[in-house]
Amino acid sequence: MAKQVRLTLAKAIAKANLRRAEAGERPMTMNSLATQAGVAATTVARLARIDDKAASALSLDLASKIVTVLDCEITDLLEVIEL
Repeated sequence: MAKQVRLTLAKAIAKANLRRAEAGERPMTMNSLATQAGVAATTVARLARIDDKAASALSLDLASKIVTVLDCEITDLLEVIEL
């Protein structure tokens, strides 16, 4: 069976926001994620869309920045699905 990597940025942000809410912190927006990761807001918005090409366009450097800002694991950001 073929497998595909899917980017789940929106889910990773939602999960991070649950942790932030429990800690009494303000939620992370896509704009604040972009600012803290040092990328354009349009880049984060493009990656947050459900797009089969988004995962292939994601560099390891940007993935590292995103998981650092969101304080999550790479498995929160990417998932492998069977086609």
